[in-house]
Amino acid sequence: MAAKTIDELRTAYNEAAERVQEALRQIDDAPEDADAGYFEPLDAEVGAAEEAAERCKADLDTAESRARAREKYKPLEVTSETRISVNEPDLYTKDTPRQRGFLRDLYMRDMRHDSAAADRLSRHQMHELGRIEKEAGEQRAVATATLGGAIPPQYLVDRYAKALRNGRVYANAAQHEDLPDEGMSVIVPRFTTGLAAGVQASESTTLTTQDPVEVDLTVPVRTVGGYSPVSRQTLERAQYSEPILMEDLGARYAAALDTQCISGSGSSGQILGVLNTSGISTSAVSTATVAAVWPKFADVIQQIQTSVGGLGINADKIIMHPRRYGFFSAGLDSQNRPLLVPDAGGPFFNAMADGGDVATYGYTGTRIQGLPVFTDANIPTNQGAGTNQDVIIVQASSVVHLWERPQDPVTLAFEQQAGNALQVQLVAYGYAAFTAGRYPAASGTITGTGLVPPTF
Repeated sequence: MAAKTIDELRTAYNEAAERVQEALRQIDDAPEDADAGYFEPLDAEVGAAEEAAERCKADLDTAESRARAREKYKPLEVTSETRISVNEPDLYTKDTPRQRGFLRDLYMRDMRHDSAAADRLSRHQMHELGRIEKEAGEQRAVATATLGGAIPPQYLVDRYAKALRNGRVYANAAQHEDLPDEGMSVIVPRFTTGLAAGVQASESTTLTTQDPVEVDLTVPVRTVGGYSPVSRQTLERAQYSEPILMEDLGARYAAALDTQCISGSGSSGQILGVLNTSGISTSAVSTATVAAVWPKFADVIQQIQTSVGGLGINADKIIMHPRRYGFFSAGLDSQNRPLLVPDAGGPFFNAMADGGDVATYGYTGTRIQGLPVFTDANIPTNQGAGTNQDVIIVQASSVVHLWERPQDPVTLAFEQQAGNALQVQLVAYGYAAFTAGRYPAASGTITGTGLVPPTF
């Protein structure tokens, strides 16, 4: 049976409501000498009519709610390019008067209970639910003097010089899943010992058997965030400080989360990063040459295949520090030809003359032993006995997991910190759970004295 339209539901409700009114009119028109027996069927009729009207009203409300939701949550166009703009979309842009700026609205909503500001923030939040690049906060007191030239006239807003920071390349390479709504840990069951099978030695003899062993992998949910105390003068008088501070706080969140996924210790509230995960594949190189490092890629790849290849899990990414990619890019063969050829380069002998893609931060446009190479400056360069070595990560990304909430970092909370100093706080935080421990051997590293700072 086809679902009724909203107009049909409205008609049905109106008819049911009219039946209620008609039943009530019959009661009102009852003779003055009518006894209780006269009213019993009329009361029953009113009750039945009211129940029918309530059902029609509920159906109508549901249909209208769904219609509003379909109109409100229309799919947004998605593009492959991710770009962070200083200007916030929709309600809060560089052209928004300071009297209706984001931070001022937060203050007016939380401190003055301004309903108009609360409404603007609510509409802005719905507009912003699509994931912006998650980057994050640095703890630093900010005053108008600190911002200095970062409070430019309108025509220079898009040219301001951002503070230096790194993106979240490694974190983006993981398998993403939505963080559950409740709980401070994610439990992943793991079979550490499987069943067994074998040949039967002879007829009627016992077949091979082995009890399975299951051990739960507990992945803690960690909090990543930061805040910045901001003076009221900055908030109210420095109109263009708002988008600059917000964008930088988001960027710091991203860098902190990425660093944790790579090298977090797993203690003191930290994420257990891949470099500190027990049981990952490893290969050490002792000579600082391209020729010495090259076979180590093959070694880690074959270790991953040996461990989890039977499950259909294969290495698919190589992530290294930009200085290590520069080391490989600078490598020449005996005839001074580049050893790394861009993906678009094809079989050209002279790769330097090729018009292929220029290597960029993140995906470099090249492959090593068939795997795409990514750069991430959050990979540590203080490893080894000399505290000067970097690490190359090779992994099967499908089994390296990062759980996040779609809205993180959370809508910036705003609280008055020191009223007598005219200071407020800009806060960003989010929750995340990361693990490379589901199949530890599916991630591998190349380490050793062959990865000391390269010379060019």
